[in-house]
Amino acid sequence: MLQRLAPTQRPRVPESLKALHPSRPGKQLMSPRHNHTRPTRRPRPAPCFDWARHFRRALCLPLALGVLAAPAAAGLVALTLTSCRKDQGAQAKDPPKTVRVQKIGRADIEHVLTYPADLKPFAEVRVFSRVADRILSYPWENGDEIKKGQRVAIIRTEGMHQGLAQIAAQRDALDAQLNNQELELGRLKELLAKGSVAQAEYDRLDSSYRAAKAQRRALTASRGQLAANAADGVLTAAISGVIADKSVEAGDIAAPSVPLCRIIQVDRLKVELRLVEADVPKVQLGQTVLLHLDAYPKRTFQGRVSVLLPYVDPQTRTNTIEITVDNAKGESTGKRLLKPGMYGRAELVVERHSQVLVAPEPALLLDNQLLKQQEPGEDLRKAFVVDQQGIAHKRIVKLGARKGSLWEVLDGLQQDERLVVRGQHGLKDGQRVEIVDATKQ
Repeated sequence: MLQRLAPTQRPRVPESLKALHPSRPGKQLMSPRHNHTRPTRRPRPAPCFDWARHFRRALCLPLALGVLAAPAAAGLVALTLTSCRKDQGAQAKDPPKTVRVQKIGRADIEHVLTYPADLKPFAEVRVFSRVADRILSYPWENGDEIKKGQRVAIIRTEGMHQGLAQIAAQRDALDAQLNNQELELGRLKELLAKGSVAQAEYDRLDSSYRAAKAQRRALTASRGQLAANAADGVLTAAISGVIADKSVEAGDIAAPSVPLCRIIQVDRLKVELRLVEADVPKVQLGQTVLLHLDAYPKRTFQGRVSVLLPYVDPQTRTNTIEITVDNAKGESTGKRLLKPGMYGRAELVVERHSQVLVAPEPALLLDNQLLKQQEPGEDLRKAFVVDQQGIAHKRIVKLGARKGSLWEVLDGLQQDERLVVRGQHGLKDGQRVEIVDATKQ
């Protein structure tokens, strides 16, 4: 508390302050050149004790201490709450996770190889004209069925026939020349024996005779080739099938480099598959193949492996096989269901396993570590099973054959175990789970 000073305890006035201004108490006298200097005030006497001021100070001190202490108290409270929350998080680190399970059972499963299938004609022939002349007759349209040996088109061959007549006339002239030369050679030969003619004259006539004979042989070959080309003026079908891709009409000029049409055989179709090397030993000649086509999603067609090439393509490392599919006409419609160009998939059943453990594909998880560990041709997956106490356990599953969404289980799972089929992502080994009945959702 403030105390009032006694008169004897008051501070003494310095000597420099004793000379004061007569009219202004407390103002020191200064010379004119020191007017810029601020005068020193005389100390005020000690005031009387101010009870109101003391009361205000006494009241504000606790409040100030409270304001200063509030942040520290708040920090302490926050630290305490954080510590409590950490303790609670440690206690509830892995809360129960909701999952759906399915019991592991047995089923018949097949190892099926699946490849894309593109239907093609069993045989195909392109019709070309060797005669570059006008088309006189071409009565076929796309889709018309034609038999082997039937006439496809007739090409004008008048120019060729005139050429044949010209060649025949030239050959007749050569025949007359050769007959004359033969007679002349016989006469010169007799005179040469008597010494009446020189040997050079006989040799000259003999050479001319030989050249005429060679020219006759050339004319005969030309006549045969031209006759063959003239015979190509009548084009016939090499196989039985259907006319496709007709490109010209009657009256157009046929060109040897442009096909008039294609004849495709559709009573049987074929599918070419390119097998990877790992699947080559699994496929045999005569093996049954199932075809699922996009045009008929609810039907399945059967075919057989008819060709298995004895070599592997070095560029693609694949082995080509051909599948033959019968395509008879329907009894009621009279039309063939399958058409070249249809697309689908081919399935080759290479193994059949009866009553084996199976697991659905959604329950089998890929894992990078397992992918590094598995051997070539081996399939490893990660899965979770739930015991009677509701605890999830991780299993490494070795898989075998596959059929649709079902995998054959070779190792890692047992029959009637509860396999997690939903909610397994992010699940940890030893974590407690809550099983949800799918029928109630």
